Amino acid sequence: MSLQAYGLLKCKAVKSVEERDNNKPHYHIHVRANKEDYRVSINIKSQDLFSEVLFYTDENFKNNVIENISKLPYGFYFNKECSIDYIRGNMGFSKDDMIKIPHNKVGPNNDLNEKLNFYINKTVQSEEADLYIYGSKWKTGNYCKPDRIFGFYPSMGMHDVHMNQGNAKQWQKDNGVWQDGCLFINFPKKEQWIGIFLAFQSQSWDNDDCTGQRKKKYKKKKKM
Repeated sequence: MSLQAYGLLKCKAVKSVEERDNNKPHYHIHVRANKEDYRVSINIKSQDLFSEVLFYTDENFKNNVIENISKLPYGFYFNKECSIDYIRGNMGFSKDDMIKIPHNKVGPNNDLNEKLNFYINKTVQSEEADLYIYGSKWKTGNYCKPDRIFGFYPSMGMHDVHMNQGNAKQWQKDNGVWQDGCLFINFPKKEQWIGIFLAFQSQSWDNDDCTGQRKKKYKKKKKM
């Protein structure tokens, strides 16, 4: 299949909330676009055996996609010209550049909550900063039910803010090309773009160019 609601949300960051427990923790960001509130939920711990998430940041991010998305008004969009692919999109990094990082660890600046806080807090504090979220959009079916983290309603937001191809097991259904999630932060006055990228250790980077499914590896038979 692939992600059915993949796209880009251009917005302003309002505040953030950490989760440090071990029960499927996420890093949550309250964002706003066109007077609509969203909750961005970022996976910070894998459900797989290798729980540490792969993380990479580029504080001087450059890519052709910037020219396309910088012109967009605030809101949610899907457009192939604005899509992201870690493998095929000339993103300026590879799997080897990413670091394994726990979601919760004693000490300063050594876990994923703290890494994300460093960038998101700057974004919240800046009136000029724009936040770009790539992932899947979701919305509750109960219009009057408040968001469980930030309390606004209707509850809606973005998730799958990570690589979305090369999955195995029950996550294979989400595989696809040009549908990877990430975050971009733009400080226009400084002409600075920051890219934040996340992936799971279990994901393959050798995937089919049409489906995003991991390629099968065949073992050579030993000669008798």
